[in-house]
This record gives sequence, structure tokens and C-alpha cells, in this order.
Amino acid sequence: MSIYNWIQEKLFDNYEEWYMKSPDYNRNGFNIVGIDNTLKAMHDGFFMYIELYPPHAINGCTAMKARVGKTQDAVDIFLDIDGKTYRMADVSYPDAVKMMRAFVKKRRVPDCSLCVEVANLDIEQMKPTFTELVTLLLGDAKQAKSFMSKAKLRSMEALEDSWWNLYEKLVSKGYAVELSCKCELEDFVHNVQKLIRDKSLDTSENLTIDTAALDEDQCITDWSADLNATWEAHKLVGMDIGTDSLVLMVLSNEEFKTAQELAKELLHRIDVAERS
Repeated sequence: MSIYNWIQEKLFDNYEEWYMKSPDYNRNGFNIVGIDNTLKAMHDGFFMYIELYPPHAINGCTAMKARVGKTQDAVDIFLDIDGKTYRMADVSYPDAVKMMRAFVKKRRVPDCSLCVEVANLDIEQMKPTFTELVTLLLGDAKQAKSFMSKAKLRSMEALEDSWWNLYEKLVSKGYAVELSCKCELEDFVHNVQKLIRDKSLDTSENLTIDTAALDEDQCITDWSADLNATWEAHKLVGMDIGTDSLVLMVLSNEEFKTAQELAKELLHRIDVAERS
């Protein structure tokens, strides 16, 4: 370790040689509070995972990862050790913070007796899931097959690229719109109405927008939440692409529930907008 990196680590809790990966961060160098903040974002439903990679193996461990668990209040911890992957299920968020901080600050690996060996995350296992999601959102098996033929899913990085390509495809087809978080109410209403028209949805199913009931001094997440409170058979949902903008779609309740679960399996997020 260089003197500069040693000073950064000991005095400022900056770990320049370590690598962190999350939905909004993917590079070397981070401050220790990045662990706390990312896990909090996971607990709040915004992120699905965080991964930490040391510059050198620690007791054989080359990576420590946390993914959103089956319940809102817990994560699953994964350890890559000597070419094998071990999982510690249902770890509370406070305990996950302690474990990941100790891994970085103290070079301490959690007790593997609390873990079970699992199969490595395999991109081949994710292809059918991604294909199902693409088919659902595009609404056409032929279009989905054409899209997947160009995806070339050979790695997790390729999956990230394909997620971005899917969002662009949805926007180009009129199945989704991308709006700034600071957009005006008039733009929001215009674009959501366009989504409803482009999908040929039946507005008689209470799928209408009462502009008088929306407060122009509020924000896009508040307007979305208001619509979702009045719509019965559909939801206005957001597709997370790791930027400050919002990608909105109109899905039936059943489509939304399925899309949400499929996206979660892909370590991504499709969810309803909530009040800020």
C-alpha cells in the first residue's frame, strides 16, 4: 500500500484500493460511509445490492456482497471464498453494516459456520428471467425474441447494458416515458395520458387523470402516488435505470406484480412511485 493510500485509509476512511459496486456506483475508491448509505438505500427499497472487492484476498475471501432478502428488514450476505460462494440468509441491516464495515476496516471475514454453500450467480440462469420480463414489457413474443437475439448476455456487465437497452426500447415504442424529477405538472399529465393512449388502455376502468386533484406545487412522485391511489386495475410504475430521471410505465396490477418480482431476480428495480 502506498503512503497516500495508507493516509487516506487511516485518517479519512477512504479506501482507494477497494472496489465497490452498486446500482449507482461501480469503481475503485470509496469512503466507509458509502456502505451505510447504500445499505440504507436497499432498506428503503431504492437499491437491490452492494458488492465489495478487496485489493487482495482476505482469508481466501475475494468478495463480500449483500442483496435484498425475502423480507424488507433483512439482506442475504454472500462471500466468495476460494472459488466457492457462501450465503448467510436473513441478516438484519444493522448487522450487515457491521459485517461489511469490519470486512473493509478490520479485514475480518464473517464466521463461515453461519453460511451455506450456494451456486455462483450464473448469467445463464438469468437469461430466462430477463426474457420473460422483456416479453411482458414489450407485450409481444416476436419483438422480445428479436431483442434477446441482440442482447448477447454473456456476463453481468452485459445484463446491465441490456437493461439500459430495454429502457430505450420501451421509450422508443411509446411503452415508457423518461421524465425529469423536476418536470412540470403539465408535462407529467401529457406524458402519462400519452402512455395510456399508446397502450390502448380502456379509460373507462377509472384510468383517468383528474388534473384538478393534483397539486402543481408537489413533485412527480406525489402525482404518481395520487394516480395510483385512484386507479383500480392499473399502476403507474417506475423502472430504475440508475439516473436522476424517472422512467414511467402503465402496467396492469398483475403485470406490475410479475415485473417487480422478475426485476428483483435480476438485481434491478421496478416499483410504484411513492410520496417523497
